[in-house]
Amino acid sequence: MLMLALGDSITYGYGASAPEKRFAERLRARFARQVRTTLHVQAKPGWTARQLFKSLQDLPPCIVEEAEIVTLMIGGNDLLRSAPLLLTRRADLIQDVMRRCEEDVERLVEWCKRPHSTFGIATLYNPFPNFELAEEVTQAYNDRVRGIALRHGLVVVETYKAFRGHEPNYVEHYRSGQFRDLRLFRNPIHPTDEGHEALAKAFFRALQRARSKERARAMRGRAARRA
Repeated sequence: MLMLALGDSITYGYGASAPEKRFAERLRARFARQVRTTLHVQAKPGWTARQLFKSLQDLPPCIVEEAEIVTLMIGGNDLLRSAPLLLTRRADLIQDVMRRCEEDVERLVEWCKRPHSTFGIATLYNPFPNFELAEEVTQAYNDRVRGIALRHGLVVVETYKAFRGHEPNYVEHYRSGQFRDLRLFRNPIHPTDEGHEALAKAFFRALQRARSKERARAMRGRAARRA
């Protein structure tokens, strides 16, 4: 079975103490206990949803066509790069940012979704839980993600809920949970090893539940045809 992991620095593995401890590899290992699983990671630090989409143009088509599991966690860089607009707190500018993010993510989904794949799309966790605007923006973005999932039949992976209340342990270099904690280096954004484990658990539970439902539906369909 082929698993395709799409994303930015988090999917790439930033914050993990070793490559095998990044959440994508931990997730692959969980599925590998059931069936032999190969992982392809299409992720790079700093990528926005638009940059990730552009990178897919050079991806061999067979990878998307053959992937039975697809994971997507993207949007953090889109929001960070839009921080000057978001910090104005103007509702119209925030909505413009959200709409642009939604369009870029939806284009990714439309490019990669196949009828045979189980596709998990993640909400974003908030590394600045004590900054009210960051909380509002993260929730607004996550609502858009849930809407995309509903329209395209994707599995929502609630990483926001998995991290909520655990940020000091799950976010690398966590300080006060305020936006002012941003630095040129050692930014409190990426998951720790514990954070990557939490991500892997959240993805596995959501995807496994969906795959079990799909198998049950297939069995009922076969039984109905035999009858």
